[in-house]
Amino acid sequence: MKNLLAIFSLCFSSHAFTQEFTTPPPVKIEIAEEKKKLVDKLIKVTNFENYVYTYCKSIILQYAQQNKWDENKTKQIMENSNFKYFNQILYYTLKDDSKENLDDLIKSFEQLNQKRKPDEFLVPNNFQMQKDLIQFTINVMQGQYLINNQ
Repeated sequence: MKNLLAIFSLCFSSHAFTQEFTTPPPVKIEIAEEKKKLVDKLIKVTNFENYVYTYCKSIILQYAQQNKWDENKTKQIMENSNFKYFNQILYYTLKDDSKENLDDLIKSFEQLNQKRKPDEFLVPNNFQMQKDLIQFTINVMQGQYLINNQ
């Protein structure tokens, strides 16, 4: 009986440890095609991809200088990274908004950015998006979004 109890407790504890240390699968982003088109329009209206690229580039160049990266490493990261992956974060953030809300956002940003230069456009942002952008930049620096390894 003691042996059976020992085996049972060993199995139970090992199962508990695997549950605790197993990383969850990534969240699948499900967004309706119509909403995706609206978010894509918002990305275009706000020049959001340029914002992400400019932000990442400035952080990467600063990090490269501080850590004495050679020019080839910095160039490879900057030229071969796919910065469009960050659009997924915007899809995730706005997936629960109504179509009317997305239309209102688009109209508002069109109006706000009407007289601005493209590199001065206002972009949608919140704390979670900024946190995700920082993590995205770290992942880019680690080479996780390289298009091709040379």
